Amino acid sequence: MKNIKIISLLIMLFSLQSLSAQQHEKYYFNKIINGTFEGVTDKVKSTLKEQGFGIITEIDMHTKLKEKLGDIGMKPYKILGACNPSYAYQTLQVEENIGVFLPCKVLVKDLGDGNIEVVMVNPSALMSMLGNEELEKIAQKVTDKFLAALEKL
Repeated sequence: MKNIKIISLLIMLFSLQSLSAQQHEKYYFNKIINGTFEGVTDKVKSTLKEQGFGIITEIDMHTKLKEKLGDIGMKPYKILGACNPSYAYQTLQVEENIGVFLPCKVLVKDLGDGNIEVVMVNPSALMSMLGNEELEKIAQKVTDKFLAALEKL
């Protein structure tokens, strides 16, 4: 029993150390754009396509939550699942369970007054938690492409 407590304490300390290191790098990038929700969503999709990503999932959270919870008055909120097949395949070759992080998430959120926020995951921050140098190299390439897409919006 004493060994279990020691192991638990070590795991907790390791987790806290990892979290403090990750606080220096945000897990997402964002940009606020003036426009319509539909217009910005379309622009996000086309800009990601230019960077080699396809949208393989699309969830209208505001609609889904309204279906389940009734009219909760939520503004439009869309989750896009972006995938670059080449990078996805490379990561799966390195770590077969990496699918829990795929596809990469991109949010489009209506903030009101014509302001739409685009939020993209930071793959480098997520992959750094795994401590796999090969995954981190691939993630940096994806991060660079996401930043290029965000810049073009």
